[in-house]
Amino acid sequence: MAQDAPPQPPPHGGPFAPPPPHSPPAYPYAGYGYAMPPPGPAPGLQYAGFWIRFLAYLIDSIVLWVPLGIIFAIAISPTLPAINCTAVNTTGFQSVTCSGIGPVFGAFGLFWIVGLVVPAVYDVVLWSWLGQTVGQKALGLHVVDANTGTRISVGRAIARYIGVLVSSWVLLIGLIWAAFDPRKQGWHDKIASTFVVRPL
Repeated sequence: MAQDAPPQPPPHGGPFAPPPPHSPPAYPYAGYGYAMPPPGPAPGLQYAGFWIRFLAYLIDSIVLWVPLGIIFAIAISPTLPAINCTAVNTTGFQSVTCSGIGPVFGAFGLFWIVGLVVPAVYDVVLWSWLGQTVGQKALGLHVVDANTGTRISVGRAIARYIGVLVSSWVLLIGLIWAAFDPRKQGWHDKIASTFVVRPL
């Protein structure tokens, strides 16, 4: 009796065919960040650690807030002599009433708005234009795209700045996160998909 021929698998694509072999496409390709973690820094670079980034932040704070503080002092000084406070004793309770403080509150309100807008413009413009702020430039740091290693766009810089605000509001945990993350990314870096790198 002739033996039956072994069953042949159905042609590729049939209802019971095994799935085709899969091999991940080579980098780069669309959707890279969803398939595997982003690459590390380019040769000759390393991730910038927490403390050097903190020092860059201090330099930027001096660059920003010393001139703003001087401008605020000049703007508010003419309003101070107009303040007149008097002590009032009513039914045994001592209280103080002041007049002429409206311009002072107006100056503080304007300074508060300037203090929100100017740092945002400073960071977004310099990150997207030069890839570094003044403090980062002084220490050789660059903010780069985590997937391509190139300078980030204005939109990504805005997202990164919003991430900085969020990281700061949660007891600074999002900023301190960079000290423990293997790629030295804070929450703002993860939100905008950025690295901060420095030469080896």
